Amino acid sequence: MNSEINQRVALICLVIIASVMTAGALFWLEPVMVPLVLAIMITYMLAPVVDNLVSKLRFPKWLAVFFALGLTAFAVFMIGSMISNSIKALATKAPTYEVHIRESAESVVAWMEYKGYEVDTDNMEDRLDELPIATMLAGATNTLVDLLSNTFLILVFVIYLLQGRDPETEKGPMAQQIESQIKRYLSIKLVLSLATGFLTALILGALQIELAMVFGVMAFFLNFVPNVGSIVAIFLPLPIILISPDLDMTILALAILLPGSVQMFIGNVIEPKMLGDSLDLHPITVLLSLIFWGMLWGIPGMLLAAPITAVLKILSENLEITAPVARLLSGKLGAKQKAADPSSDSSIEQAVPEQPQQAVPEQAVPEDEVTQG
Repeated sequence: MNSEINQRVALICLVIIASVMTAGALFWLEPVMVPLVLAIMITYMLAPVVDNLVSKLRFPKWLAVFFALGLTAFAVFMIGSMISNSIKALATKAPTYEVHIRESAESVVAWMEYKGYEVDTDNMEDRLDELPIATMLAGATNTLVDLLSNTFLILVFVIYLLQGRDPETEKGPMAQQIESQIKRYLSIKLVLSLATGFLTALILGALQIELAMVFGVMAFFLNFVPNVGSIVAIFLPLPIILISPDLDMTILALAILLPGSVQMFIGNVIEPKMLGDSLDLHPITVLLSLIFWGMLWGIPGMLLAAPITAVLKILSENLEITAPVARLLSGKLGAKQKAADPSSDSSIEQAVPEQPQQAVPEQAVPEDEVTQG
């Protein structure tokens, strides 16, 4: 008994040590691992396109790979150009926003002095003079350029992954099931995220809100983060709307309600019907994954947290030894016995008819009836 307890304690300690070392390795390898994980996800998304080009249109494999990557690179380039132009256009209006912020702050100070509160106006004016709005916008542009600079490394990874895969290779049933589930999840999530981002950008553009394209792209990425991402995407345009000189409360309400309706409809109606409950993650799991991957890889890690956790759940639930991990991620540890013996009631019912029926003893038959027979 003591030896079994010692073995379990030793196993738990080894798992903890291995987890800590793995997390340290992932943190150290962030510059390579983030593009690699993105490349793996893009590979799963582009694999059906490449396979159809090869099998149906008789493209050579190398030509199909470069054709799919060319379309992807063109889409990324166009989106990056539109975002960069939007930020540069907003940067040219930075003095107008600074004047509006100053006027708003002065009105707030006047109201506070009217109510009898003491306000250090000199210190506030110095702080307003130091507002780095133009610098912040320029920094946002530089950050965008840095993110797009990793596109080349991601494309290199994708080329090798697509060129190295062989769809005709026979795989085991478990490997096929895992790969099909991952492809289905990423493909559906990609389509729904594109729809969310497009509708968000369309609504904000119709309301004439600055950086509508930027907020649409952010809604696309944040849609990969369940629960938290939708809330952040809804309220993300608020600072730009509040500092706008043409502030209108109707526009402010519509900028929150309309994209919020899109997020709720796609996230609560369409996505559950298309994905089902097979990839259901507990809210605590989502929150912990955001914290964990955010600590390791920063903002890219938070954006990749939910897809990585969903893929880990798919891998875990298809292996018997890691099935409890999948139930833990979905918050269904109580279903262990039910999963282990799903037909307990039916097995009992099936066992009842198999029991032999007791024969009626011959002594119970009256003698007069035997004589008449």
